[in-house]
Amino acid sequence: MNPLQERIAALIAASGPITVAQYMTIALHDPDYGYYSKAEPIGARGDFITAPEISQMFGELIGLWCAQVWLDQGKRAETAPC
Repeated sequence: MNPLQERIAALIAASGPITVAQYMTIALHDPDYGYYSKAEPIGARGDFITAPEISQMFGELIGLWCAQVWLDQGKRAETAPC
């Protein structure tokens, strides 16, 4: 096991089961081994990039999501802002 797995296992051994929310908080935000504690997880040198200028498809997906949310809220298609 890696050090983070050991911490999680020790927590479970000491306190019993943990929730998915607790697990994700530890996995993402542990100060020593959490995903976001490593240098630059987001960006060109990280695992993923979310900037619209990187990919036209990202901007198009955001636009489609915006339109779907508008429709889901009961707005008519012909008045959608997207």
